[in-house]
Amino acid sequence: MKALILENSRLYRQLLDNILGQQGFENDITNEIRIAKDFLQQNRYDIICLSETLKDGSGLALAEFCRLDPRLCKIPVLLFTSDKQIERKTGELEFAEIIFKHNLQQISDQITHFLETRLDPVFSEGKILFVEDSLSVAQLINTALSEAGFQVEHYDSADQAWAAFNEEVSYGSDKEAFDLILTDIHLEGEMCGSDLVRKVRQLQDARGFIPIIASTTQTDDQLRIRLYREGINDFLPKPVLLEELLLRVTNLITNKRLLDKVHDQRRELYSLATTDKLTGCHNRHSLTEFARKFIAQATRHHYPVSLMMLDLDHFKQINDTHGHAVGDIVLSEMGKLLNSSFRDGDMVARFGGEEFVVLLNHCDAKQVHIKAEKLRQQIEALNPNQLAISSSIGVTTLEPGMTFDFEALFHAADLGVYQAKEQGRNQVRFIKAGSE
Repeated sequence: MKALILENSRLYRQLLDNILGQQGFENDITNEIRIAKDFLQQNRYDIICLSETLKDGSGLALAEFCRLDPRLCKIPVLLFTSDKQIERKTGELEFAEIIFKHNLQQISDQITHFLETRLDPVFSEGKILFVEDSLSVAQLINTALSEAGFQVEHYDSADQAWAAFNEEVSYGSDKEAFDLILTDIHLEGEMCGSDLVRKVRQLQDARGFIPIIASTTQTDDQLRIRLYREGINDFLPKPVLLEELLLRVTNLITNKRLLDKVHDQRRELYSLATTDKLTGCHNRHSLTEFARKFIAQATRHHYPVSLMMLDLDHFKQINDTHGHAVGDIVLSEMGKLLNSSFRDGDMVARFGGEEFVVLLNHCDAKQVHIKAEKLRQQIEALNPNQLAISSSIGVTTLEPGMTFDFEALFHAADLGVYQAKEQGRNQVRFIKAGSE
């Protein structure tokens, strides 16, 4: 990406150069309109940072020069000024953002926010579910949205639109997910636009929060109030002003994408906090937090759960003989095996060092013994980094009617591991909770 910076102040030139450089921009910098015009004729820019006052005239003159040139008029211009009344001087000029020169940190934050929300391609795209039964209106709006860079799926009935939306399993920041619904309210067929809004808002997953714009020829206050209560985010009377529609669509999709970004970051942070980086299993903290709820739910609903604890045999010897890097490879391969060997409802955790714990939902004593023996054989056949390894496994079960907590189950499985090692390693030992 490339930026043109026009600024008189050396301090602000350096500031803008640093901010844009950190965002991956290659920058051309000048404080003269004459030189800037040469730059503009020779290069293609993604953004212009323009000071109101320049060495050889007003920055507004350069903005007017860009406005009148079809090749330059679509480049977003950030205007930097100290004049709080600047909008009185701009006339027909439109700026992507007006940034006042006061606090340097606020300027940096404002520019960064603009770049992230307006220049990032993810915010200038979007997948729209469009419902309109008038062919002429649909063609007009479809063309405008498509030319603006949006992907549009058009349906002429709410029934068809709902079927398509309800079958879509993607949501949030997934590139296949819908980002907005634009629907007429009065439609032919069994469902009207209001029915579609209600069905979408009744969904329990993230799709139920998708932004919705409703449109109709009726403009009475009571209808708009009812639609807002049913869950729309915005309302456009017909005939639709295309420029206004594009602005409203862009704003809603931008806000949705920002929230998607926040949710993605929260999920990533949660994953970092609960996952062991080396093995991809849950970490000890996550196990401790989750296990009590896991056990409590099984006790409340009277179904069996089992706990499996395994310890790699002679792992210290692997580290001492082959080095910790090889030991890490062994642990990483173990993590892959464990994560692929159990169901989504089970929980695999690295408890520490070479110890792993598995909580198995709806799994009784007979089933856990079979699964543990199968896992023991898989570990024996794993041969990570061409090394023969084995494991000692202790298992126990919380049967319906038992009232043991996680600590009691853990203690029983740990005792099973100890007995397996005492009796020659590479074997499974079942210990009844509370029997020791």
